[in-house]
Amino acid sequence: MFDSIGAFNKQFVPVEGGYLYYPSKNGGGKLVTADEYKQLTEDWRKIAGRRGVWTVAGIVTLAIIVWTIISRSLSLPDWSDSIIIGACVLGISAWLFWAGFAPHRLVRDRPAIVPPRPASEARRQARAMVNWPFVIVGLLLSGIVLIGSLNSPERDFNAWAWLVGSGLIFSLHIWVAIQKLRDR
Repeated sequence: MFDSIGAFNKQFVPVEGGYLYYPSKNGGGKLVTADEYKQLTEDWRKIAGRRGVWTVAGIVTLAIIVWTIISRSLSLPDWSDSIIIGACVLGISAWLFWAGFAPHRLVRDRPAIVPPRPASEARRQARAMVNWPFVIVGLLLSGIVLIGSLNSPERDFNAWAWLVGSGLIFSLHIWVAIQKLRDR
């Protein structure tokens, strides 16, 4: 549904002598050689590709099994199970952020060879990284949750949080869809 490898590759604009990479929306484009681009994309594919996803799933499954055995044998309280979930989320997030910012670290000290892009172009390119199936599934799921929240007879804090959250996410997906249609 979300093509993280395609989105990663779209960060680079082919030019003579390699690829342009814009490390920030306000910064100019910096040159990445063809060999560096190839290495970056191979590294990202190892992490975000099918093999990388299965590797992470296996590590998380193993960690949960080991934690379950340890917590049951030591009779740890139920709240301690949140520790393994938090550790897994933090570990995966840190790993993905580190890998995702590899191009930024690579060009950090390089001079910009082209001026910064206009803000409208930078936003358009960012929207191009989000594909239509992702937008449509987001619209459907958040719409279903929003309708369910609207039909809920209870109006406690939890119900309001679901209503506001799903309404915001639904609105965001509508806005992205409209902007993507305008970009055509």
